[in-house]
Amino acid sequence: MVMLEVQVSQMMHSAVGSYLEPESEAIHQVNIAWWIDETRLNIEPRWQSVGGRILQATQMAALRPFTLSKSLVSGILGLSPSEPLPEFPNCSSMNIMLWNCRGAGNKIFRRNFKEIIRTHRPDVVALFESKVLFSSMGLFFNNLGYTASTIVDPVGRVGGIWLLWNPTQVSVNAFVANQQEIQATVHRKDYEDWVLAAVYASPNPRIRQALWEDLEDTAGSMSKPWLLAGDFNEIGGQNERRSFSQNTHQSRNWKFTGNINRCGLTDLGCTGPKFTWTNNRKGMANTMERLDRALCNEDWRTMYPENPGSSSHIF
Repeated sequence: MVMLEVQVSQMMHSAVGSYLEPESEAIHQVNIAWWIDETRLNIEPRWQSVGGRILQATQMAALRPFTLSKSLVSGILGLSPSEPLPEFPNCSSMNIMLWNCRGAGNKIFRRNFKEIIRTHRPDVVALFESKVLFSSMGLFFNNLGYTASTIVDPVGRVGGIWLLWNPTQVSVNAFVANQQEIQATVHRKDYEDWVLAAVYASPNPRIRQALWEDLEDTAGSMSKPWLLAGDFNEIGGQNERRSFSQNTHQSRNWKFTGNINRCGLTDLGCTGPKFTWTNNRKGMANTMERLDRALCNEDWRTMYPENPGSSSHIF
């Protein structure tokens, strides 16, 4: 199973307080406006009576005063204490999940998908290699809140891209949809629009090159932040491959890197396993490669400057 999760976030200063039932569990998201060196949080659990019920109150706040953080930022930017800090677009967290599920019509997929949604709560989901028609799964996704979609069904049991989203959280307008990509503009109220390309590149080099020609045409006219993520079915060099056999496709690797450069894209890197594909053979016959990645254009990097929350995670 390969899942690529892209998390987009800009951290904002806040203090968070909550009341918990005894023995209950909670996840706190604490945002910091300016990422300077290191930020420490003071977390104070205490018991309080609320409406006659004894509950645990957890208060979290930044140890460093906001005025000091502002002073440090002003010094780094060369601003006087009286000058306001520059405004950046509202970029609170948004999770996008892309999963090469290799079959979506079984109980194992349904169970794993529900658990992933419960844990990561993505606003947008792209699934590849479903091996079944979307019509057989529509009600399942609707019940989980993903009631809007753009679908490219597999041909037989080969390929397929399903792009799903929760319309109460985000609006997605697809303008390209074929067997190798779905490209869509993502809109969220009070946020800057950006473009997502969910990519599932063909294993056929000739067909795959046609994808890159389309992407290069798109890159020439792209005026928005652009994120491309998924299975590109190619590696950029020997460091993205582990095998006892020699890599005889160096020219293909150079071509892949050239395609990325001509589109003006940057690899976001990843956390998690270094390799995302294996031939499942044993011993010296085993080969592992990094075929899944997330790429972005310069507008995306400007939208999220030096932001440790903008990254991809491979599971």
